[in-house]
Amino acid sequence: MPRSVSKAHTWIFNLLDNKSRLETAYGPIVLDTLYVIGFILQHSLLKSAFVKNLLDRLGLTAAERSIYALTSTLCLHHLINNWLPAQSIVLWQINVDDSEPLWWAFVITHVIGWIVIFGGCVIMDLQELLGIKQAYFSLYNYSEPLAYKSSDLRNLYAHVRHPSFVGLTLILFVTNVMSFDRLLLAVLLTTYMYVAWSTDQRDVVYQKSQLERKKLSDNWYLLCLSVDLRDYKS
Repeated sequence: MPRSVSKAHTWIFNLLDNKSRLETAYGPIVLDTLYVIGFILQHSLLKSAFVKNLLDRLGLTAAERSIYALTSTLCLHHLINNWLPAQSIVLWQINVDDSEPLWWAFVITHVIGWIVIFGGCVIMDLQELLGIKQAYFSLYNYSEPLAYKSSDLRNLYAHVRHPSFVGLTLILFVTNVMSFDRLLLAVLLTTYMYVAWSTDQRDVVYQKSQLERKKLSDNWYLLCLSVDLRDYKS
């Protein structure tokens, strides 16, 4: 997120009067689109029944999640290292160099987004998301980790495997300079998440029930704490 805005940036409304900038962006946009599509295909292909059956026949069922996490990391690493900026086309630009509060507003928003992503992964069992638990349980001949979770939670995991829609959307769209390549990345990834994450009414009911249980648990904890403090004072 750049703090100062370059004079080279041009508004999208000026494109018709500045065709050279549009032509300059063609190459980066095409390649960046292919990089994102490759990442999306990897994400979808490795969760397909074909790949799961293939890994099962090869005796690599316990390593399925680890392979998924590793290949996702490699695809993301390739995307980041080869990403080509297309900053000749900018949809909006906000110069925050002269406004400290505005700059910190963007920074804090991004920090909150990353906290939401990391916190959600921890809540949904980070070790299992990375495939560590599957390998450990297989080593000691335990059932897969999902077998020890409720059917409602397994149903939720089948529709939403890692919680990052809100956090990632904030990080992608909340920026002081929205270049065309960033918009491309934001639109493709959020569209993919929206299409791939198919939660149903059962998932909604389950999450509401867990929220109510959490509230009751917190209220009970506060009640016990207040009783203990009252006894201590007396």
